[in-house]
Amino acid sequence: MARPAPDVDAVRARMLDAAEALLAESRGRRLVLSDVAERVGLSQSYAHRFFATKAALVAALAARWFADVEAAAGAAEAEADPAEALRAYVLAILRTKAAKHAADPDLFAAYLTRAADHRDVVAAHTARLSAILRGILARQVPEDRLDAATAMVEDATAQFRVPALIALYPERATEARARRVVAALQAALDAGHPATGGQARRIG
Repeated sequence: MARPAPDVDAVRARMLDAAEALLAESRGRRLVLSDVAERVGLSQSYAHRFFATKAALVAALAARWFADVEAAAGAAEAEADPAEALRAYVLAILRTKAAKHAADPDLFAAYLTRAADHRDVVAAHTARLSAILRGILARQVPEDRLDAATAMVEDATAQFRVPALIALYPERATEARARRVVAALQAALDAGHPATGGQARRIG
């Protein structure tokens, strides 16, 4: 009788869970595909059917780790009021990342360690978040000043978005502080701060 086909998604999920556990145990210093395979009871050759390389495993881990951050940020863009959308964007990222840090500081630290070796994966994630932010700001800022406005917001809100800063200074990464910073940014946008190139505008 033929062996039933494996549930690919289920096996991949088990391998990702095992990889996260191994990352947390080593604080990100070690991640070997053979160790992951052993943890879930698979041969190394069979494990390669689900993740051909360690790079593929890391990419899948990153996609899973980043997915809820990007979903939360994307949901903020749906806010009808542009000012509320900006506030919701910053708070959504802060809440999601702060919750991850609070839930498992060791795993959070492990991901930060691995990120240093996979800057391309992190860059793709930050580019997606920047695209969401640009979409929000495009409702207030002229196209020719959108880059400057986006940079201004990203620089001013780094403490509430950058994982390393959230982990290093959790006492500063508070919603109260984030709200005050976003309010100041919104006031600058409304007043036509030089970084936005003149009088801001509301579209729609």
